[in-house]
Amino acid sequence: MNKINFFALGGLDENGKNAYVLEIKNKIFIINSGTKVPINSHNGIDTLICNYEYLEKRQKDIVGLFVTDVHNATFSAIPWLLMKIKNLKIYTSAFNKIVLLDRISKYNIENSHYEIKTINSTIDFEFAKVTPFDLAGGLPGQLGFNFEYEKGNILFMVNFVDGDLGPYGKTDFENIKKIINNGKPLETLIMDSGLSAYSGKSIEKLWISKKIEYKFKETTEDSRIIVGLYDEDMITAHEILILAKRYHRPVITYGRTYSQLINLVAKINPELQWPEFIDYRLANDVKNAVILVTGAIERLYLRFIRIASNNDVYLKLKNNDAVIVVAPPVNGLEVNYALTLDEIARNTSNLIELGSDQYYPCNPAKEDIRNIIKMLKPKYYIPIQGLYRYLVVATHVAREAGMNLNNCLVLQNGKIAEFENGELISQKHSIRTVGDVVIDGLGIGDISHEVINERESLARDGIITISSLVDYKKKTPINELQISSYGIITKENKETIYKIINDLFYKEFDDKKPNEIDLKEIKEKLRKSIKRKIAKAIDKEPMTVITLYEI
Repeated sequence: MNKINFFALGGLDENGKNAYVLEIKNKIFIINSGTKVPINSHNGIDTLICNYEYLEKRQKDIVGLFVTDVHNATFSAIPWLLMKIKNLKIYTSAFNKIVLLDRISKYNIENSHYEIKTINSTIDFEFAKVTPFDLAGGLPGQLGFNFEYEKGNILFMVNFVDGDLGPYGKTDFENIKKIINNGKPLETLIMDSGLSAYSGKSIEKLWISKKIEYKFKETTEDSRIIVGLYDEDMITAHEILILAKRYHRPVITYGRTYSQLINLVAKINPELQWPEFIDYRLANDVKNAVILVTGAIERLYLRFIRIASNNDVYLKLKNNDAVIVVAPPVNGLEVNYALTLDEIARNTSNLIELGSDQYYPCNPAKEDIRNIIKMLKPKYYIPIQGLYRYLVVATHVAREAGMNLNNCLVLQNGKIAEFENGELISQKHSIRTVGDVVIDGLGIGDISHEVINERESLARDGIITISSLVDYKKKTPINELQISSYGIITKENKETIYKIINDLFYKEFDDKKPNEIDLKEIKEKLRKSIKRKIAKAIDKEPMTVITLYEI
């Protein structure tokens, strides 16, 4: 019996947490395993991942995990999956493998015995053949997959544009047609459809140089250009690098993830021409720099708010800065985005933004979907990766392209599309264990993104704790300031750091009446000023904890 099941553990009716399961003759092919940042990430909730109970119960049937790209929504949950699934084989591109190995190395994964394999040609698993193919995307190493079984082909494509992006890949539909031209029909096309309501082709709205180059022309040589964008939109960032080189401006990358990715791209493509790169700690000192402020979705907005509100050690906005924001909000984060722009505008009036009507990320838009369906002529079409309304829109686009609407399947997480001998037989069944798993630093492995960041910060910059007794009535310190530290104070810098802390601390109490002193306000102010002064003195940014006891 040629039985095929397809369903999602995450990624349907939501932005992120993309994880899909294709079952061929009771053997499981997992496609991607990503995370999702909650729209409201308060109360310590940093990340959401899928519920993997179904996969745990079916471990013996898993053929492998096939990873298309290294967007957070695609691959970032793999460490947690490895904690659950032993002996997992992962198949992906050479670029993706390097990034994935780096991410996994930050986690404590015991007894998993996983294996990451580079896939660049067809692999025959006896009951199915898997063929990878290159796609053009926002990151290098983007892959699509064709799953060929006895009765047909199942094509899987996400996070791509139709076109040639040079070092960031090429989508070659002639090659894709050759892959599926094996004497069997294209039974099912599974495709990213989150931009189905966006008119035109994505590649036409991908390029930004013509829309922002005038800022490079008109901004004076003693003024900086600060660009905000998502760290996964590397093709867009590359346009900024080209403009910076053209206008003889050095570049500062202000985001750890993008800095690591750009170093990797430079190693893989040594022939590419790059501008001069400068250390991020000099961001306030280089007058004509182009500063790339990058981050993942909401974290990018939070980073900009921190900078704009003068709470960042190395980067402060100036009133002559030109700021360009190329980071349209995903659904649900529109308020955060508006607040970020408002905060930037308080510091400089020289601000422009490219909204969702001017800039598209690397995902197929309406015309792309229509053209691809006309070109490939699948029997069934399953739109994925997007809110429910966009999946519905995608089915209507498919109908305009000539498909039978009954063969366009809108699923929700856990809902199974069942096929037998190339025919859809049911959409009634669901898996029970589907939903969100919260990662908040106290969850699986105690190793959320925020915990990792804190550990890296502590290892790099150390921590200082400061405590003092304060007279309840007089509001004045009544004992010597107690200072402790880990990983920062040495014999060489002890005197410098102690002087900074003491000077700043006692200055807060000098010549003030008791009713003028607010201890909570003092602690907050000291945390910022001490951190800032120490950073300038010894190039470290320690975590600072201040405790004032009133007696």
